[in-house]
Amino acid sequence: MTVQEIVKRVRSAIDEISLDGSDFSQLTTDEQNLTRIIIDKIPYALQYVLEHAPLDKLDSDVFQTLTTAELQADFAIDATTLVATLKLPDDLLRIIEARLSSWSHFPIPEPTTSQVYLMQQDEYARGSWDRPVNILTHQGQDRKLEMYCAKTASDTLVFTFIRKPDTDNIDTSHLTENVSVPSMLEAALVYQVAGMTMVAFREDIASSLFAIANRHLGIIREKGEEET
Repeated sequence: MTVQEIVKRVRSAIDEISLDGSDFSQLTTDEQNLTRIIIDKIPYALQYVLEHAPLDKLDSDVFQTLTTAELQADFAIDATTLVATLKLPDDLLRIIEARLSSWSHFPIPEPTTSQVYLMQQDEYARGSWDRPVNILTHQGQDRKLEMYCAKTASDTLVFTFIRKPDTDNIDTSHLTENVSVPSMLEAALVYQVAGMTMVAFREDIASSLFAIANRHLGIIREKGEEET
């Protein structure tokens, strides 16, 4: 979609959901300011959509896969403990798969606050190649994935992930500029942009727009749960 199309659809979405039936975007005293706010929210809405969308709604071109050879010093397996460590890219948005060659499946990463993490400190209770465990850790500014455990020190890794949208390369200063978004997520992007835009004007409308965006993403929130 072009920036111009997104702006047009966002305005329509806002007017459609206005609780009092008024044409909000037409009544806004500073139309150019509203357009500027809409455009400013596009990169952040795109990041939210890519981070939360079901995999079957994502196009393959948003995925990046790195092999052991490409990861080089960012990936290592301790020859004694067989614990593998992967330094995650600074611009990582979402891990799709991080699976050692001896593993039968990709376990969803657990935080260091979980009981699962504490179990990894016990060499007799930690995960293994036939019941693997991934732990997401933070060391200073670095994020790492600890993988318990490899079958051998020669295990390889395939790492598939999504990078954060490069806001510097999303040139929203030109209305004809194209914004790359999977076709199945266009509606979610429009409503997410609309919700972010309306936070500064009408929180009631913003909440309704966020709810619609999440429905397009398949996210069902509990009543009263706030949008982040």
